[in-house]
Amino acid sequence: MKKIFYCLIALSLLAISCTKDEPKNQKVAVLLPDSAVLDRWATDKSNLESIFGKYGFQSTFYTAPETAEGATQQVEQLRKAIKDGVKTIVLTAIDYKKINDSGLLEQYPDVKVVCHDRLVLDNPRIAYISSTDTREIGRMQTMFLLNHFHACGAASLTIEFLGGPETDMNAKDYFEGAMELLGKYISDGSLVVKSGKTSYSQAKADSWNIADGKKAMQDRLESYGLGECPDLVLAANDNLAQGAVEALAQAGITDLPVITGQDNTVMAQSNIKSGKQAMTLDKNLTDMAYNTALFVNSLMSGSSVQTRENFTVGGVTIPVLYSKITLKTIDSY
Repeated sequence: MKKIFYCLIALSLLAISCTKDEPKNQKVAVLLPDSAVLDRWATDKSNLESIFGKYGFQSTFYTAPETAEGATQQVEQLRKAIKDGVKTIVLTAIDYKKINDSGLLEQYPDVKVVCHDRLVLDNPRIAYISSTDTREIGRMQTMFLLNHFHACGAASLTIEFLGGPETDMNAKDYFEGAMELLGKYISDGSLVVKSGKTSYSQAKADSWNIADGKKAMQDRLESYGLGECPDLVLAANDNLAQGAVEALAQAGITDLPVITGQDNTVMAQSNIKSGKQAMTLDKNLTDMAYNTALFVNSLMSGSSVQTRENFTVGGVTIPVLYSKITLKTIDSY
């Protein structure tokens, strides 16, 4: 399957070279968060720069911090790109609500957007989504915890949730994917949430920052006795997992919970090797970048991309390509 995919990429590149003299708008603007909070955005930027160069796109990259101010800055970057005549935008939204509130995509209906990793919800101007199956990430993290639960032989275990921020639409999907599997265990008392924070609105962190993950874990520990902690922690990503590790260490707890993660960061790999974190998920950022480039080329050439999946929201169906998700544990390194 992979050979077929890369053959399609090669054919696309050939088509570009054969028609390079045709007058065509090859401009693409890429709007990403900077790497101050999540290192992976530097990897995404590098991957996209390399692949877009192979396609011959005239690429302009913009980055902004993952803060409220950064979200506002990203809206202004989007405005500038559109004013500069760019018709194809690759967007990883820092706060999708601010993108929608700006009204820019409605004002310029000829501008088409490819969402890279993060979905901009409730916006009919989104042409394509290049991401991972976000609910599947939540399910995979949960299955790992459930396998531990069933293997340990205990009648019940305690569990707490560290969800991502509401500015990232994916965070809610991760949580809902997890709850598809966990709901019955919580209902029948097999898994006990001592903090009582079982909904996304209760479990979400203020940001993806390690400090906010630590704050969230400290909050959960208030429901436990001195020196006690939950048996399981479903942390949505590696930064929140690191925050949990730091909060537990500060509380003097050495018998750590089974903690999940996502992004396969260098920090997570170190934590997994040292037994502080149990697992992480690798989202194959190279394939995600190739999928994004395929969509961009489709928009520029007026061709279509056949996808096996579609994302339907608010009555709008958006074609999507998902990159592979790989479970990483101590045996992986």
